[in-house]
Amino acid sequence: MSASVQEFHERVLRGLVHTYHGDEVDHSARYVVRTGEYPADLSGRTFTTVFPYQSIHEHHELAVNPHMLTASGRLLTMDLEPLSDRGGTFIRVATRFIENQSWHLRKLAPEAFVRTDFAEFSWFGTSNLTNTAPIPAFSVLGEGGYEGRRILLSYDAGRPVEISPLTLEHLTPVGRSRDYHAAVGSSFSPMIMTSGHPVYDPDFEPGKPRLLFTNIVPRVADFLSVNKPIRADLYLMTWDGGPGEPTPPLRVTVDGKPVILRHASVHQLCLTRNYLVIFNANLVLNTASLLEPLAPLVWRWLIEKRTEEVPRNLRVFYRWLKIRMREATPDLRCPVYFIHKDAIRRALRGESRDVPARKIELAWELTHAIADYDDDDDIITLFCQHNIGADPADQMEDGDRLVGGGTVPASLLGMFSSATDLNQVRRHVVDLRSGRVETRAFPEVDDHANFPFGLNLLPPLQLSPYLSEHSGSDVPNLLRACRRQGATYWVAGGWLPQTMSTRVFANFRRGRPDDAWPPRRLMGLSEFIERMQDPANTVRFFRLDHDMKLESAYTFPAGWFMAAPTFVPRPGSCSVCDGYLIAQVWGPDSAAMEVWIWDAARPLDAGPCCTLGPGPYERGIRPGFPLHSSWVDRAGVENWVRPEYSAPTIEMPTYLKLLELGTIGAGVLRRLLQQL
Repeated sequence: MSASVQEFHERVLRGLVHTYHGDEVDHSARYVVRTGEYPADLSGRTFTTVFPYQSIHEHHELAVNPHMLTASGRLLTMDLEPLSDRGGTFIRVATRFIENQSWHLRKLAPEAFVRTDFAEFSWFGTSNLTNTAPIPAFSVLGEGGYEGRRILLSYDAGRPVEISPLTLEHLTPVGRSRDYHAAVGSSFSPMIMTSGHPVYDPDFEPGKPRLLFTNIVPRVADFLSVNKPIRADLYLMTWDGGPGEPTPPLRVTVDGKPVILRHASVHQLCLTRNYLVIFNANLVLNTASLLEPLAPLVWRWLIEKRTEEVPRNLRVFYRWLKIRMREATPDLRCPVYFIHKDAIRRALRGESRDVPARKIELAWELTHAIADYDDDDDIITLFCQHNIGADPADQMEDGDRLVGGGTVPASLLGMFSSATDLNQVRRHVVDLRSGRVETRAFPEVDDHANFPFGLNLLPPLQLSPYLSEHSGSDVPNLLRACRRQGATYWVAGGWLPQTMSTRVFANFRRGRPDDAWPPRRLMGLSEFIERMQDPANTVRFFRLDHDMKLESAYTFPAGWFMAAPTFVPRPGSCSVCDGYLIAQVWGPDSAAMEVWIWDAARPLDAGPCCTLGPGPYERGIRPGFPLHSSWVDRAGVENWVRPEYSAPTIEMPTYLKLLELGTIGAGVLRRLLQQL
């Protein structure tokens, strides 16, 4: 390994650790301007979900190859109104763990919890980690009749929950457990599988906004097939913000037949003026992924602790079992379901128990997507994150060997594993009347100059509109900015040597050999690895125009990282190019997060117009790995009041109440007999 490559490895490792590791205790800090001038018209509050290593690994509960996505819910907030003191201009940045029921139970009885590679379980049931996406939603009238904004937090394996935008206090789940179809039952906290990105529709009906989300139920018989993806039944749910509960799950059908998803995951939903768009994401759940993390635990408990030397035949059997439990790879195509809102309205009026959908299959697996709100003539334009050759549900595990040699550092356990093929942003123009799909991709396979933009693609900047398209409010209207996505913003993670697991690469080599026909890869594996391993392949923050042309890009030095930024509109803005891009950034030489601000009206390669860091004598914020963000105007935050809606977080069944009553009575009777 040359000196330059060795230095690249070291800088990337330090930068990844600084990005992934976080403070164990929440706090706030003043962030002062370091370079440039802070925009005077920035205002509001941003909310970002973050995943610190410490909340996954440094607990007393049992951890079995945990994934970073099983971290307890935590939010990073930035109050963007500039303040000043003798030290100069600054803003306030803070973190807070979401203190839901799982958080409290974990504090009381940590030994009762087991954190695996896809969920957290305990004797109390499945934890609702509320850690995925913050969703600004329904309005609430505050004091003086001013409009505040309610905030929801999502999680793929739990009910959406409502939090306070002011204090981030956990308020209530959306609906009772009995309002959903449970994936795994529990007396206290069943596993309820929903959408990682529910959508809020402020114009669902005039004056009647709704939250739209899914409820999926895995197919039990599929658990008998170890290496095949588990399928799931698809249901649609809606909620009007209360005081009523969510509508009962509505079965989604295609041509009159119930939809059975090929992967038990509906992470992404998108909204257009007339359609709800449901994506069958490439997060693969299969029986092997459930059993594989437990194998080393059972092996140590049954064999290694009970024998001085493990017999050779048992070692051979254990290796054979590990090979048999290798995980399934994602399907090569992504089914997308288009549901007309009129069909949902008819079902809500009781005219139908099912919701019909139109199914279109897109080439290659995908994880996230955004859509033009305009859908004239039933033509829908989607911009999709295709993590080809990657499974976001597959993480770095203890003992994983790396493609470039060595093993994964303990400091990166649980992080996403590297993609094994070229990733692409794809624009799909779907004509629902004819069924035709026109696709453009960036970067193309033969586009050698732009190859680095296809390395480890991260989620895009996603807007979360909450005002009606017809609102007369002075607050910038994000829904109008979504009518036609004038630009989309993306981050490519580049070459990440410490996340290139040979286990994952071998798994995809078996599932997608180079010589398969029809092709199962965009690039041959050897060519991809050779071209990836270049110190010039660092993080890229880039903007594509509506026609998928690279408009501009900012290239970071080695060891610097950022995730998808948050868009904050200027007053009166109706475009994603009229506002500011707020990014969390980490470097290899400081553990504290920095804040970089780009003016969206300028090319990205001009660099940030302003950067901020911890003020003098301040302990900088270390939030953890950032994932999804949203923005709410200042009035929406300050005028919020607690809504009337509330649902039980945990419901104790009658038989447990009777059992507890019997236990109390038996104790009293026993004490009485002793005292006679």
